[in-house]
Amino acid sequence: MRQRGFTLLELLAAMAVLAVLGTLSFRGLSSVLDAESRLQAETRRWTDVSLLFSQLGEDMLMAVERTRRDAAGRASPALRLAGAAREPADAEDAQLVVSRLGIGEGAAAQSALRRVGYRLRDAKLEYLVWPSPDSAPGAQPAVHVILEGVSELRWQALHADGRWVDAWPVGSAAESLPRAVSVQLALAGGVEVTRILALR
Repeated sequence: MRQRGFTLLELLAAMAVLAVLGTLSFRGLSSVLDAESRLQAETRRWTDVSLLFSQLGEDMLMAVERTRRDAAGRASPALRLAGAAREPADAEDAQLVVSRLGIGEGAAAQSALRRVGYRLRDAKLEYLVWPSPDSAPGAQPAVHVILEGVSELRWQALHADGRWVDAWPVGSAAESLPRAVSVQLALAGGVEVTRILALR
């Protein structure tokens, strides 16, 4: 008895079906990998936002009413805030600068005064830490990028009379601190996040 094999037409049809199934499998795998990549990027972004607000909350909690001297010897307020972020000319032009109790391990480090600040530059939110509360001539802060993809940054301070103001200090009270600070971030993709942080 003769055994019947596959005809050329049947082999071509089987190969075409396999090619279609392979293409569909590849597209499915590619979409799964793309979704995973987007999810990882989104998770990383929200982790960075959470770390930013954690650091900002600590800075506001540890803020102290202590003026400082800049490199030219002029007194600078304990907390200086410029409402709408603009491209800063230098570190002294950060949108938020505050005197706070120290950063680090041990009682001595934590009781020492530090000067820290926040500025938006090239869609990156930077965290600045000065080496001492008073700026020596030429002293530059350490700069750390803590959040990328920030399209807009806006600060406000809560005055003792209950008004929200776009700049601090108000009047001549350079040593005073506001009751709270509000920060509003506009992230890439049109997402806006607002936090209010109490100081006292």
